[in-house]
Amino acid sequence: MEEKERKLKMGWFGWTMVSVVTVIIIGSGIFYFTVLNGDDADATDQSDLTDGGKDEIEKVRSTVGQENLEAAQFVAMMHGFYNETAGYGGINNLNWEEQKENSHQVIRTIEELKPDISDESLIIDLESIQTLAQNTLDEMNSSDVRNLHRYFHDLDIALNDYDTYDKIWKVTETLKNIE
Repeated sequence: MEEKERKLKMGWFGWTMVSVVTVIIIGSGIFYFTVLNGDDADATDQSDLTDGGKDEIEKVRSTVGQENLEAAQFVAMMHGFYNETAGYGGINNLNWEEQKENSHQVIRTIEELKPDISDESLIIDLESIQTLAQNTLDEMNSSDVRNLHRYFHDLDIALNDYDTYDKIWKVTETLKNIE
């Protein structure tokens, strides 16, 4: 009987190990669902695009993208910046000085680009980006940076040959009708 009672007792080391493993499992789950998985509710998976949606993206690239090469280069550069600073979990550890400096550059560059752009949907998108960039200067809100990243991501798909994507966030007017 005494031997049976002894087997049921784990001791302080056993309980410590069980607690550590439990915390690691819970922490990993939280990390995965908040940082790595993100908020994908509004995104359209690339595999969910219809052939018509893919054709529409190609049409936008060949028209709006070709007519606005300087804007397309700017979009690609900014998308790269946000991939490096806010992508892959970086949104939770932003360097706000770097973000503010970039927001100043975004606002200035869009002001320079807008007079040469004739596509109304692209102008609306660039103005929305300016608003988000100004918000980033006024308030240090990571959701504004996330939305800037999503705008530049979708515009990079629309204007450039950026095809290493798996999601379209559907935040832009330029890709609004993509299905």
